[in-house]
Amino acid sequence: RRTPSPPSALTLPWHRYPEIRLFPADSHDIAGDKVPPGMSVRPAQADSVAAKRALRAHLRAARDALTPDERGTLAEQARSYLNQCGAWRSARVIASYLPHQSEFDPCLLTEEARERNVKVVYPRVEGKNLSFREWQAGDATEITIGNVLQPAEAAPAVATADIDLFITPLLGCGASGIRLGYGGGFYDRVFADTSGFRLGVGFAIQRVTDWQTEPHDQALDGFLSEAGLTLFT
Repeated sequence: RRTPSPPSALTLPWHRYPEIRLFPADSHDIAGDKVPPGMSVRPAQADSVAAKRALRAHLRAARDALTPDERGTLAEQARSYLNQCGAWRSARVIASYLPHQSEFDPCLLTEEARERNVKVVYPRVEGKNLSFREWQAGDATEITIGNVLQPAEAAPAVATADIDLFITPLLGCGASGIRLGYGGGFYDRVFADTSGFRLGVGFAIQRVTDWQTEPHDQALDGFLSEAGLTLFT
């Protein structure tokens, strides 16, 4: 199997986010504004809900600083690591999502899955929970919370218990695999009752040190970015 070359460092305007502290993956000091793969950020006060909220804002701002072309390039690099995941290779039903704003676009991943005749489903908000519906490009969509697109109500439903792997959106991924979502708890509730593999996807700048978790927080099984695939279980 071809070993992908490491992604190049990405220049970001970190001076605009002074509250985010940068920590290299090893003990060497990093100078300048370049953020290499493996760099993580730490909230100044990880023991409060306010700090968690602030971390969300900072990570969203950092992600928004990526241009569409940069995000596309990084997503392509991330795809090159995908087949290192055994759960991905064996999955017959995969849940994805319709990306919103600067989120990692999983379409390259789902294209590969469909080429293997894997069924791909997408989340739909049902009250405080998510259901999963079959959907493909060209099918009808509706707008839900936060102007996020979702499959129409008429789309065929698939039981959550039948999903082998969840491609999971996020704002941050902690060192131990804890997921920082958007605050609604939708995926936490899904993961509390399912056994499918939880694959977080994003960019290397979304890796952070662990924060003080809440009882409902659910961990990921893996995280995929342009820096590689990290497995937590």
